[in-house]
Amino acid sequence: MAQAVTNTSTITHYEIQKQRRAKILEDWRQHRIALVRKSDVVMEEDLSRRMRRGVYMGPDGSHPTKVLDATLHEIPAHTTTTVHRHSWDAIMFVTKGSGWTEIDGERVRFRPWDTLHLPGWAWHRHGNDSNEDIEFVTWSVEPMYESFGVAILEEGGDAPFEKLAPPPQTALPGTGEDAYARRVRRLSQSAPGTDRRLITRWDDVTPKVTKRGARSMFLMDESIGNRTSGLSAVMHELAPGLWQSRHRHGGEAWLHVVSGHGHSDVDDVSYDWGPGDLVVVDHWAWHQHFNDDKNNTARLIRVHNFDSLYDMMRILLDPMDLWDELPTLDAPDLSNVRWPDPNEGRPE
Repeated sequence: MAQAVTNTSTITHYEIQKQRRAKILEDWRQHRIALVRKSDVVMEEDLSRRMRRGVYMGPDGSHPTKVLDATLHEIPAHTTTTVHRHSWDAIMFVTKGSGWTEIDGERVRFRPWDTLHLPGWAWHRHGNDSNEDIEFVTWSVEPMYESFGVAILEEGGDAPFEKLAPPPQTALPGTGEDAYARRVRRLSQSAPGTDRRLITRWDDVTPKVTKRGARSMFLMDESIGNRTSGLSAVMHELAPGLWQSRHRHGGEAWLHVVSGHGHSDVDDVSYDWGPGDLVVVDHWAWHQHFNDDKNNTARLIRVHNFDSLYDMMRILLDPMDLWDELPTLDAPDLSNVRWPDPNEGRPE
């Protein structure tokens, strides 16, 4: 039995809480960064899962985080990983190669620029049956779940899905009308079902030009049928030599450069970027993204989890507005831009 811990300190709870909060902020400030280059991501052999991985941002790398993480993965040719699952969910964007991901026994084949959702508690493994390595990037809310004390990871080895344990199940709804019965009924109705969307194929996306100065398309969002814990991903395509309007918001936004070369101004500091780099826009930082190539578009994937943690922040901080942009958008005129075919530049 665990021993009870008694606080024998002579300082009060007030000082203890102030010290704790100050340390959290200091740790965050020490690790704050606005750009992680792909060339600086160290790939390590993950022998337990038969793949390679390198951390852009997250507690397992050199840039710890509190909300999101970003990881680069490689699966060697003719390799199938082991199966595992975790309580948090993740977004997976394929940058190179073709293969499959098995999610709760359902095998989903993918190609470059396809986006997959790995739901919380879903058993998943990846397979590469080709002669070329596969590369993909994932973003997850593991750090946030770890902060809440609900981050759980399970390994399944090479067991077939039929032999794996089922996910935690909420209680079956009853017929009562008391508060507890209403809670059970509400949670059972909102539990993940079989209607979840697991993949957004690049061939199915619909690019639309926005007034903020980019051609954009949803890759992962509840508006297109995804049921995430709040994770959302959008591809922004910047026209040759042009930019996106300046703005800021209360939560982080991470941008993975899929193609092109440009720079981002974050709180009046400029950061050059190229393919594979990760731009990290901190909360409440004024930022703007520019395409420095006058002949080709640039593509960046923006990931955040506005639809969960930041929605709660909006309520907690109301009437403060957690989205801010200039009274008159400083976006370029895109009416005469001739956009390329969406598949131009996509790896085979």
